Amino acid sequence: MRLLIRDIRGDEKGVASTVGTIMALLVFLTFLSLIVNQYVPVWMKDSEASHMNGALGQFGGLKGAIDLQILAAQAAKISGTHYIPVTSSSAVSLGVDGVPIFAASTLGTIQSYPDAGPFTVTFDYLIRGVSTRVQEQSNGSIELDVANRYYVPQRIAYENGAIIRYQSDGQVIRAQPTFSVLKTNNTLDVSFGLVSLYGAGSVSGTSTEVVNTQVFAFARQDYQGFPANAVIWVNYTSRYGLSCYRFLNQPLANALGLCVTFTQPPLDISYIGKTGLGAVVYLVSARYNPSAQTYTMRLEIHNSALLALSVFRLQHAQVQVGVGDTTPNVQF
Repeated sequence: MRLLIRDIRGDEKGVASTVGTIMALLVFLTFLSLIVNQYVPVWMKDSEASHMNGALGQFGGLKGAIDLQILAAQAAKISGTHYIPVTSSSAVSLGVDGVPIFAASTLGTIQSYPDAGPFTVTFDYLIRGVSTRVQEQSNGSIELDVANRYYVPQRIAYENGAIIRYQSDGQVIRAQPTFSVLKTNNTLDVSFGLVSLYGAGSVSGTSTEVVNTQVFAFARQDYQGFPANAVIWVNYTSRYGLSCYRFLNQPLANALGLCVTFTQPPLDISYIGKTGLGAVVYLVSARYNPSAQTYTMRLEIHNSALLALSVFRLQHAQVQVGVGDTTPNVQF
């Protein structure tokens, strides 16, 4: 009997299934790579951007809740009735849920800092001809820090009545604090508001958390009769001081229309508004502190013969803040 010897290398019967399997794997890996490298980043970037815009609106609701409580306290004071503090609850979404298997969640942290600042207002005014110094101070900040991986990492903060949007390449006030300057018959009518925040707490994750706020104290004073050399000083120390500097300069420049001198030495920037005769009316400056990574914004409003200070209205509200379950809302 003759033995048949077959050449295994020459057998082509198993090639089709092997090539087919390899091609199917290549198609699957190509499709998976397309999802991971193209679709998921675009999806997550849009989700993170949408979340930051939504969180900005939620902080707007937080500011609105505090402002309404301040108005209620002011109305009660005017009418001579007792003000009963109420607690407002505002929902804030901390982060973004990820895409299962393909992308992890984007975590956010909301935190209340009662020691942020300080923000001070100092000036002298006359009581029966005697110069008397007034100094008011507020502290506190509520911040949402989101470590976006596909979109730009950002912070949104509520500080002294303002909402600030902050990222590494810039900062801007998106909701304005209480500040106004009116020029009437060569006199200045200035109004300014302080908001103190109490209570420390922190929550992290992607869930929606509640921030409780309660205005438990409110005071407003109208000051008139300033010395000839009176100056109103407003100091604002914060990592967001540069945005406050830009905001304060705009209403002053628009209301007064003075000759403005701009200077920008290293770590400093300032605007000086002067009358046509060279008298200084206001000065706005911001200086960066590299060690603390904060800006110190300084506003000076001068009482001059050509633009005299007629009245300065100072409003101060004190707010108890509760973030998550770690800080109960307690009235002092």
